[in-house]
Amino acid sequence: MKLLKRLFSPLMAFIGIQVAWLLVVFFWIRWFMQKHWELRDLAEQYSIGVPKGIDWFILVEGLVLLVAILVGVYVIYLYWRKQASLLQAKRNFIAQVTHELKSPLASLQLHIETIRRNPPPPLKMETFLDTMLADTDRLGALINNLLSANRLEQRGIKLSLKTVDFSQFVLNYFRPLQYSLPRAGTMELEIEPDLSARIEAESIETVFRNLLENAILYSPKAPHITIKLFLEGKSLHLIISDQGRGVVEHEQKKVFRIFYRGHKEGETIKGTGLGLFITKAVVRLHKGKTWIYSPGLGKGTEVHIKLPLATAGNGEEES
Repeated sequence: MKLLKRLFSPLMAFIGIQVAWLLVVFFWIRWFMQKHWELRDLAEQYSIGVPKGIDWFILVEGLVLLVAILVGVYVIYLYWRKQASLLQAKRNFIAQVTHELKSPLASLQLHIETIRRNPPPPLKMETFLDTMLADTDRLGALINNLLSANRLEQRGIKLSLKTVDFSQFVLNYFRPLQYSLPRAGTMELEIEPDLSARIEAESIETVFRNLLENAILYSPKAPHITIKLFLEGKSLHLIISDQGRGVVEHEQKKVFRIFYRGHKEGETIKGTGLGLFITKAVVRLHKGKTWIYSPGLGKGTEVHIKLPLATAGNGEEES
């Protein structure tokens, strides 16, 4: 059964079409030349005047049509491969999201049942409540990512932009998290003051949350994160770097695709593959640019974001 499935796969069909195409071209040219010389011999036998040489126009015309068919088949094959890859990514995404949803829900259920059956002392109750709040935050972040990804896939989205002190905005977001990273991680902030940008605060906070989450998830040990903001020409340049697992060069563009998750053999990492897709889409809507740089596996990753510097003539709000 597996052998039959492989034989009738689109890849085998594509290879079969190419072989058939080459055979058709070979036998067609052979037939054309054979008939041409037969007609010439017949014409000479009955003394019928025929033009010398071969009518190459007919031959070339047929070859052009066959090449057009080949190109069409190849385009269809590429489209199929892209759709098959996207379908597999969606299946992996559904499985991962299911796991991401089950874990905090199971934790919440366990804590609620424990409290209901045997109410803990006040100190332990505080620990329970902190864990439950962390689980609800995790669920909220996942749901927010799902909604954001769906929204960003739609065309014609407009953001509500306001001019803000972006330096202070970055500090206000990351400073409270600076000393609360898991596994005794550290965060350094190098923020140039008094830099303004026109942003939609909620969208940019979603970007920050996803990038920070990635930096933590892809750091096998205690995360060491550095956040830099500085002026570069007429743009604000934000760099969020870590010392985690890094990204190989051929994956550095792929990571921005929806559902794409970096992977390494023998390594299991949480995540949905939406974070960097959302990041790039949001930054693009802010007329900015996003890219990543990594020297290689085990050498950390830098996420670069460039946003236009706000000027006095930009206005205060855009809907």
